[in-house]
Amino acid sequence: MPRERPAPPPFEPEGLERSLDRYLVWGLVFMVVLTAGFVAYRVREPELRKEALASQETSYRSIGRRLYVASCSECHGKNAEGGDSPTLNAKEFLEPTTDEQMRLLISGGVTGSDMPAWSLDFGGPMTDEQVRQIVTYLRSLEPDAPSVPGWREGGGAAAGHDEPAGHDEHAG
Repeated sequence: MPRERPAPPPFEPEGLERSLDRYLVWGLVFMVVLTAGFVAYRVREPELRKEALASQETSYRSIGRRLYVASCSECHGKNAEGGDSPTLNAKEFLEPTTDEQMRLLISGGVTGSDMPAWSLDFGGPMTDEQVRQIVTYLRSLEPDAPSVPGWREGGGAAAGHDEPAGHDEHAG
């Protein structure tokens, strides 16, 4: 009669299997927590972006105002009301002009005029970020900008004329 062979010991001890099960459970718990965190982040992210954008715009407006006063006010007036150059604080300029158009005008200047190029890319002293800050400042003037039909001639915004071009208040 053949002799019975003893059964080999189990390949993995019972304690090792329990340990592996614990790691699997903790891994699943961690994945659930991580997934919940991503969902919570996704829900909160739009508000965080909106707050960051508002903070950046406030900062840009403030810095842009300082840059404007230091670099642009000599020609365009302290509050963009004109001076010897076009009135930038005018509905007729601000409403139809896009931010990109303003950025290009400031960056590259206006050929055939006294408006120099301000961007480093065109030989000026300002970075693209500084130009964007000035654009943000100018854009912040738009809600309260007066109507200045002759804005290209300059000096009109300070008077705050809302009459159509060519109106003479002294005419009989």
